[in-house]
Amino acid sequence: MNRPKRFALPDASGPKLTHHLFRYPAKFHVPVARGLLASFVPPKAAVLDPFCGSGSLLVEAVISDRTSVGMDCDPVAAFVSRVKTTPIPASELAAASQKLTKRLLPLERAASTYSRYMFEDIVPYEVTRLAESEDLFVPAIPNLSHWFRRYVVVDLARIRGEIMRLRVRAAVRDAFLLAFASIIRGASNADPVPVSGLEVTSHMLKRDAAGRSINPFQLFRTAIAKLQLAVGELHVAATAVASVYCGDAVTLSQTVSTSVDAVITSPPYHNAVDYYRRHQLEMFWLGAVDDQKQRLILLPSYIGRPKIPASHPILRLDSELPASALTIEKKMRSLSDERANAFRHYLTAMQRVFEQLATVLPRNAPAVFVVGKSTWNGSKIPTPLLFRDVADPWFTLREYMWYPLKNRYMSYSRHNDASIDREYIIVLNRR
Repeated sequence: MNRPKRFALPDASGPKLTHHLFRYPAKFHVPVARGLLASFVPPKAAVLDPFCGSGSLLVEAVISDRTSVGMDCDPVAAFVSRVKTTPIPASELAAASQKLTKRLLPLERAASTYSRYMFEDIVPYEVTRLAESEDLFVPAIPNLSHWFRRYVVVDLARIRGEIMRLRVRAAVRDAFLLAFASIIRGASNADPVPVSGLEVTSHMLKRDAAGRSINPFQLFRTAIAKLQLAVGELHVAATAVASVYCGDAVTLSQTVSTSVDAVITSPPYHNAVDYYRRHQLEMFWLGAVDDQKQRLILLPSYIGRPKIPASHPILRLDSELPASALTIEKKMRSLSDERANAFRHYLTAMQRVFEQLATVLPRNAPAVFVVGKSTWNGSKIPTPLLFRDVADPWFTLREYMWYPLKNRYMSYSRHNDASIDREYIIVLNRR
């Protein structure tokens, strides 16, 4: 594989649109998504992102006259992407927002009460009593009081209840639910910064001990103001439509049956971000799962997790990885079966993804992957090379590029020393 050439990033200026409505780790770098669409997908063509995440590529497609199809195994990601790509007239959203704000006003506590709750909380049975008397939805999050103060649970349930009772069309309600989901992490006891998943860090414990004021109603008002501006900008700029599905890229053909002209995607890094853990609070509050049992059913679909049980169906597949992958796996297995299983799962799953993509792409159509390199035990894992090799039965390498992350858009620590200062682009052609 030759040395990559530098990919010229387009101008990053312009309206923010809906890109920043929901905090999502390792988001597709927007200028890269814009540049790749311009380079590989002509206007009016259809593009597929099988790991759409929070929908950055789909939003850029919607405003550049390119039909798009997005898919993600995470129901929160699929929901966020769908809402972010749905234009709503500014006047309609403003009228609905005014109506919702008016309904929420009498439910908000006095400022003095929120000040007192910096160090206090309501008694446990009060949550149950209010939920029953007001018909509030309280999610079945395991160890709920670990993640939220009890009065916050009641406030969030009241906000959600008014959103669900509001008489508006489904797209508007979903927009409000996205604004609601965007405040969940900030209203919780969890640290909003780490991408490793979900945790109450020592930093958050110190903040709570010093007195931390949480007013979910104020957080929601701020989110609604942000929503109105962003969705209004999208409505003006939109020239195409996006379709978003919740599904597993390993079995993509079961969800996406239509042909597309190109694939552009940024799949999960190997052992870098645990998306399954990251959005569990939002998943419950949005009603995407009813209980922990339902949530666990989703777990096998996530690619790139650090721990994979030996019983995982993908590890049982009769798959032969290329020599480049087997060499790395052998070294890993000599020290850790667990680490080797995670590596094999990642590449075998991606091998199946390439096979599935071949069913929706015509001959010579491009499949563009944005990937990063990581390390293990002091040695680099050459992800671009490995992707080229596992895709070989269906795709040939067309281009190999890189770009810098100069604006630190994704500047945070990842597991496994995953690269944060540059990323790589491999462009494959359907055989």
